[in-house]
Amino acid sequence: MEGILIELICPIHGLERFTIKVRKRVNVPLDDIYPKFRTRPKPELSSIIIGRDVGEKRVQEFVKNYLKEKGLWERVLSLRTV
Repeated sequence: MEGILIELICPIHGLERFTIKVRKRVNVPLDDIYPKFRTRPKPELSSIIIGRDVGEKRVQEFVKNYLKEKGLWERVLSLRTV
């Protein structure tokens, strides 16, 4: 699993696609998920750092909950693993 491809309906452009990178690390606890945010141009989720025992289902649930908190879940067309 390299990342999660998200497709959104954009009112201005029609369709918007972006990828959130998923990085598996050895130096974090086995079943933890940590978000990593970019700072510019505005703070958004850029990648997710996961432990060795985190499955694909948990990562998708984490991204789904993040999009619900941001208010973007209603505009999501698809959420695929890349």
